Amino acid sequence: MARSNFLNEWCFLEILWGRLQNSQKILYESNLQIKEGTVKNFKHNMMVGRLLKHSLDDIFLDSNCFILNARILMDGTAYLTSFLWRKITKERPCFGSFNQHKRWFCKPQNKNKIIDKEYASYLLLNTDWFNNKLKKSRDELIVHRFRSSDSYYVDAFRLDSGTVLKANALFKDFDGNKAVEYDTRQIPDLNELMDNICGFLSFFDEHFSQTL
Repeated sequence: MARSNFLNEWCFLEILWGRLQNSQKILYESNLQIKEGTVKNFKHNMMVGRLLKHSLDDIFLDSNCFILNARILMDGTAYLTSFLWRKITKERPCFGSFNQHKRWFCKPQNKNKIIDKEYASYLLLNTDWFNNKLKKSRDELIVHRFRSSDSYYVDAFRLDSGTVLKANALFKDFDGNKAVEYDTRQIPDLNELMDNICGFLSFFDEHFSQTL
């Protein structure tokens, strides 16, 4: 059951990843189609603008779902690790969540309980991204975002981090007055996070295949 649930979550993550790539492509291509803001181009630009807005909404929704499902997937690896450890030792690391799982390996009183040194070392040295990107974005951008006065997606993905894609479109009516404007919105670039997750899962699969 643990393995089946884990594979389901990975399948969902792959689906969301594919949808995000498609929406990003539509967003990019739509931006290229915007023409000079003249009366002649108004109808065309409005059509492109609606497509832009739709792709932006898709990206925001799927980004949220991706982050949530990635967190569920990582929690699943903690449970799966505990399940696999039963085959090599009576001691089981905490598996309530991936965050608790990591903290268990950091506690001095658990040092002598750690049989799988290679796994423990990798976990502690190569998963900073979980706290800095995945946990932070899930907590601040989704679960607790309405408790903050900060705008959507601002704090966790800074402009100088190279993880922000911006989209902006302004259209005017026939008299030259502003008709529709889509404010600059910040979108997390999840490529690096996906690479981190895949890197961890690759190690996880290879390590336990050899260990067991």
